[in-house]
Amino acid sequence: MKITLHAPDGEKGYYRGTRFDRAGVFESITYRGCNYTEPWFEKYSPVAHDAVCGPAEEFSPIGLEEAKTGGPFLKIGVGMLEKMEGEYDRFKLHNILDPGKRTLCVTEDSIVQGHFMDSDLGYAYEYLKEITLTGEDSFSIRHKLFNKGRKTLKGDVYNHNFFTLGLLETGPSRQLDFPFKPEGDWRAEYSEVGFTENGIRFTRALQKGESVYTGNIHEYGCGLAGSPNAFELRETSTGRGVSMKCALPMTKAVFWSYHLIACIEPYIDFNIAPGETFEFDIEYKLLYL
Repeated sequence: MKITLHAPDGEKGYYRGTRFDRAGVFESITYRGCNYTEPWFEKYSPVAHDAVCGPAEEFSPIGLEEAKTGGPFLKIGVGMLEKMEGEYDRFKLHNILDPGKRTLCVTEDSIVQGHFMDSDLGYAYEYLKEITLTGEDSFSIRHKLFNKGRKTLKGDVYNHNFFTLGLLETGPSRQLDFPFKPEGDWRAEYSEVGFTENGIRFTRALQKGESVYTGNIHEYGCGLAGSPNAFELRETSTGRGVSMKCALPMTKAVFWSYHLIACIEPYIDFNIAPGETFEFDIEYKLLYL
């Protein structure tokens, strides 16, 4: 397995949007002759909100409600952003008032990207994100977020998991499984996709321009508290797939798919008081049978 990452660069970097954490943006994850994280979008722009591949993480905005229009709020992994008029829209490109400082450390089997923020609003942190090869078919993403400011850092973070598995069309051969019976709220009454006893299945292939979505996925009958944080995504026509697990429970998950990709987004809550550290690891294993 070989992993290639893009270094964060506010002026020349591959991803310069303000939605996703700019640390750890994947270019490719290749294993046994296949790229598991190819570009899935038709048009590329460095400032497009979704111009990312592979595991892509987004932190919820902090301090948004107390900020006035034109004032700053925090997006961990991005910086202090300028609040626009009207409701917050994660899909829009926000002006970065303070990008913070970044560090990069590369070893033989890992890369550690640091993001450091110290604002006049009382929000300050040291954030380290380490991506490590843990085996010939596995890797981990380790997060360490230290709150060194005077205000609590509270919100959630999710991983979009943009795995393409060879860019085949999304259909009955694309299967998603959980270690529990899932339930959730579909955006519409779809006939082409639905829940099973332990996952999500398609009845037909999605056409270009067609998408499906469900929010608030959780363990059946357990509400939105502490569902197991793991899944397995597989393309049965090739035997390729990926499994993920995290020790921290997910509060919910979101599923989004269109004709070339099917993404599961597990959410984790955090509440970090001043002087405290929040840590979590995500472990991935590439599958090929």
